[in-house]
Formats: sequence, structure tokens, C-alpha cells
Amino acid sequence: MRNKLLVEAVGTFFLCLAVLVSGGPLPVAALLCALLYMGAPISLPHYNPAVTLAFRLRGRISTRTLGAFLGVQFLAAVVAALVAGALVGHDTERAKAAVDALGADAFDGFMASATVELLGTFLFAFVVLTVGTSRLTAGNSYYGFAIALAALGVAGIFSDFGSSINPATALASSLFGACAALSEGLEGTKAFVTETVYLAKMAPRVLSEVGVQFLGAALAAWFFRFLFPEDR
Repeated sequence: MRNKLLVEAVGTFFLCLAVLVSGGPLPVAALLCALLYMGAPISLPHYNPAVTLAFRLRGRISTRTLGAFLGVQFLAAVVAALVAGALVGHDTERAKAAVDALGADAFDGFMASATVELLGTFLFAFVVLTVGTSRLTAGNSYYGFAIALAALGVAGIFSDFGSSINPATALASSLFGACAALSEGLEGTKAFVTETVYLAKMAPRVLSEVGVQFLGAALAAWFFRFLFPEDR
């Protein structure tokens, strides 16, 4: 278990870091592919709390393992936000955008983003379960490419909606602004306060979208078990 948790921590950290500092989905997908093969000698890694839930509902991990994986993944996301904030620094334009957003409804456009998160997480989790846990695909060597391509495809299709299909990267992205301001020291105090207020305002929406992601993963697990009832 220790080695699995260490792999999850390292992989989730670098995946979240890539999301925060990269210029697009292609580097993230490429890194995800490499990280999947990196963790393969220990177990099929998740790097995604929604996928971990799908594995639990699929019957591949225990409830205890679910809790341990989720804790490690979310902790890695927080650390990634801190590191990315220190590397990138705070953008003054971001602070202005945060101030402007304070007057808007936090749930504006939520139905569209929730639908995207539901569909994207469902598809991604189902691909992971099919190529990574089905007895019909056991021992294949293409699972890393298939999962990475699924992530790249979902990101490309839903790019206009800013979907994450991963609660860990959603958490890291939400904390990034405050962490970046925090890295500026005393000079970033005002920006940190603004980012914190903005984070508090957006927290209900972020939590709702994460809940939708978990729902998508649960549906993927149900659909897998419906299609392959003999594959327990």
C-alpha cells in the first residue's frame, strides 16, 4: 500500500503541476501517458479521485484504499498549487479579473459546465476501466496511450468550457491564484486577500462541479458492470 500511495502522490502532483503551468492539453496528456507507465510496475495508477471512486464501485479496491488514495491525491494537488504559485508568480491581470468576478453570480453558466464535467468524466473513467481493468483487455500494453488520448480528446472537445474531469486538478486550479499571491510575500498581501475572497465565493461552484465529476465516475462504473456483469 505504501508504494501505491507514493506513486499516487508523485503522479498526481506532477499532473496537477502540468495543468497549472503548461500552455495546453497536449503536454498534460503526454505527461499523463508517461506517468501511467511509470506507476504500472506497482499498480494501475489513478492520479484522479474520480477514477479512484470508479475503481471502488467497480470492486477493484477497498473502501479503506479509496480513503487513502483520495487523501493523498488531494494533498498532492495542494502541494502542486503551492509549487506552481511559487514558480509562476501572481498575475496582476488575474487579480483584476477576480475583482470583476466578485460581482457576478458564482453559478452563472453552471449547467453547461456541469454537463461537460459529467460527460467528460464519465467517458474518461469508462475508458480507464475498460482498458485497465477488464479481463478482455488484461495484459495489454496500450492502456497508457488510450487513457492519455481520452484525456486529450475530452480536453480538446470541451476546451471552451474549461473542464477538468479530475477533482484533484480542479482543486489545484482553484487554489492556484491564492498560492501565487502568497508566494509574493508582503507585496502580494492585497492580491492574496482578493484571491481568498474570490475562492470563498467560487467554492460552492467548485464543490458542485467536483460532485458532478464523482457522479460521472459512478455512472461509468455502473455502465461497466452493466456491460460486463461477469467481469467482477
